[in-house]
Amino acid sequence: MVLHPVLDEAPNSAGGCVPAWQVIERTQKQLANEYWLVTQPDHAALAGALASRMTAPGFPTVDPLVARAIEVHDSGWAIFDSEDRSGPAPIVNRRGKPVSFLEIEPADFLHAWTASIDRAESVCPAGGYTVSRHFCALGEGRLGARIDTPEDSALIQAFLHYEGKRRCHLQPLTGRSTGELENILLVLQFCDLLSLYLCCGASDAVEFPQPFAPGRIRARREKQVFILEPSPFRKTKDDAELSLAVEARRCPSRVAPNTTTLAFLLC
Repeated sequence: MVLHPVLDEAPNSAGGCVPAWQVIERTQKQLANEYWLVTQPDHAALAGALASRMTAPGFPTVDPLVARAIEVHDSGWAIFDSEDRSGPAPIVNRRGKPVSFLEIEPADFLHAWTASIDRAESVCPAGGYTVSRHFCALGEGRLGARIDTPEDSALIQAFLHYEGKRRCHLQPLTGRSTGELENILLVLQFCDLLSLYLCCGASDAVEFPQPFAPGRIRARREKQVFILEPSPFRKTKDDAELSLAVEARRCPSRVAPNTTTLAFLLC
């Protein structure tokens, strides 16, 4: 679950850009009286929509099948009832704060990751390969942080080993060069991070780490519009802004309406 804390604050544009992940991580730990909750599959669908619209000159592009694989790259989280936006109440900790995707134990997130990679592989080999690379990078980062028990670290190591074998099988089936696959990975990682940034309700100006040829992308919010520089989204006279949305539900659900549409304008 991606948490969007409901806070009464203005966009923070005076402090300069900060790393996007730093801001996302902070929001997932934020205590608030209420939250909008976005499921992992819905967040991933937003990432896929973003990927399909990356058509500006100089940026890598993906074909519709790969965009579809990005769209389902977190679909494995649907195995948990709490990820159903119309299902049971979300899991909360002892302070009453909903549990975010950053607080899930390895045995559970590895299950979700593996199911997500399986789903992406069913779309196309390049999708399975790229989503596997994405989650393995996250797993390697987790091991490097040394925050898990030896037993959980062993589970992550086993996941990395299995996925390495999967990619050896998938790579020749993709019909793509190593460079092409790395470009797809960059698109997935950027769109995943941008989707999280949008869904979490952050107001900070941020910078994304992906080294695209036109430069690292920065984003800031001015009123209700997110401005990206350089923008990977092609603009036309009739379509100066990209409009996307994601569904969310309220927690706690004591005040109607209990669901909403979080809408985003990007330019």
